[in-house]
Amino acid sequence: MNEGERRRFIPPGADHVPKGRMLALSDGVMAIAMTLLVLDIKLPEGLSGTELRRALGEVQSQASAFLLSAVVIALFWRAHHAALRNAGALDPALFWLNVAFLVLVSLIPFPTQVLENYGDRFLGPGLYGAVIGTAALVVYAMDLRTSRSAGVSWRGVPLPAQAVVFLLSVGIAWVSPLAAICSWAATVPLAVLADRIAARGR
Repeated sequence: MNEGERRRFIPPGADHVPKGRMLALSDGVMAIAMTLLVLDIKLPEGLSGTELRRALGEVQSQASAFLLSAVVIALFWRAHHAALRNAGALDPALFWLNVAFLVLVSLIPFPTQVLENYGDRFLGPGLYGAVIGTAALVVYAMDLRTSRSAGVSWRGVPLPAQAVVFLLSVGIAWVSPLAAICSWAATVPLAVLADRIAARGR
């Protein structure tokens, strides 16, 4: 069978992945990533007095990093489902965008641990901002693609406030790691503003 004959027997859309299967895989990856965050919170046994208080202080730091990344993953889960709301089966481009997103989400426990241990240096907030910002940018690209396929204007897709804030924080971390971490709070008001602007463009 030559190439032309083979193509005649391949139904249109055969290279598309059912959305339900991809959502199931994505939900599983995000759940595992969130679970791995908890495994980093450890309190050594047999401590007392000053050592115990010091260890509890370290656990509080670990818990803060866990809470931050748990919220980030939860927001990614919501944004991911919103991005695929207009999708049918996933074409190859959307499939690989989704794979890239899942790879970045599965990496989140690592930069979380680096942030916890090196939050006062560029490496901590710099690496964290790069991973989270890139993942948010990939979700935005997925949203643009599914919206275009559904006939929705790009103006109706909220601008990626999370991507902008976290990627800019990488540069800020060169000057001040603490300022970079504090800048992440700007994600909330900017995301609200982006949603309002997108609502006007629909």
